[in-house]
Amino acid sequence: MAIILLCVLDGLTAQLRQEFNTFDLIPGESMVVNGPMPPDTAEIKDLIIEGPQETIQFRPESTYKGFWMGGFMWKGEATAAENAAAGKYTVTVRGEKEKKPHPSLTFTFRVYPDAPSKRVNAAAYVMRYVGFHPYAAAAGLLPLAILCGLTVFFLAKKMERDMAARGKAEIYMIKRSPEGLQISFGLGRDHGVLPGALVCVQNEAGLTVGRAKVTGSTETDSTAVLTGDGQAELGHFVTQDSVAPRDDATGKE
Repeated sequence: MAIILLCVLDGLTAQLRQEFNTFDLIPGESMVVNGPMPPDTAEIKDLIIEGPQETIQFRPESTYKGFWMGGFMWKGEATAAENAAAGKYTVTVRGEKEKKPHPSLTFTFRVYPDAPSKRVNAAAYVMRYVGFHPYAAAAGLLPLAILCGLTVFFLAKKMERDMAARGKAEIYMIKRSPEGLQISFGLGRDHGVLPGALVCVQNEAGLTVGRAKVTGSTETDSTAVLTGDGQAELGHFVTQDSVAPRDDATGKE
């Protein structure tokens, strides 16, 4: 997930590092281009294309309604000629009544001699060093992240069941209460843990750092309050104490 996040951030920041309306091509390569229709221009045939058409073949093909702002847009294709020389080329689109094109309709195409040269100069670091578009890399890694997450989830559940079968559980919640420090853990009535029972609190090394008296139990979980100067932290474990619970009313175990 961390790598996916880095890929997405790389893709977003690459747009900031790249000059506006600047695109990279190699000879013979094509890409989709689009832009807003100039004012007082309704049809593709009314668009005026200016630029080195012998090097960059620029063809608006259709119009559509913009998704975000709802404006009238055009879409087409730009292709670098097979014999295009490396360099920077500018293509502009304007309407018949405009003397100069709007900045959003000025396109710069950087033509590189081959794919390795284009990759080395890519704005996105993932593309530059790995060879994949950042968003494509993130999408490709997503199934692996989901698989890893599911694997961890099911293994954690299995570990909890195995520990519970041995009378052991991890503390998953700690909070202060009027009675003292209260802990919650995954042992309950199904595991023989009842209100009034004493449980041991152990650290990661397996050393006992306190005892707690169970104050409430469900079938699978319990809450307990630490006794004396016992200590507990998230990640510590609870084990069933060998001392039997004492009935407060009779004083008998």
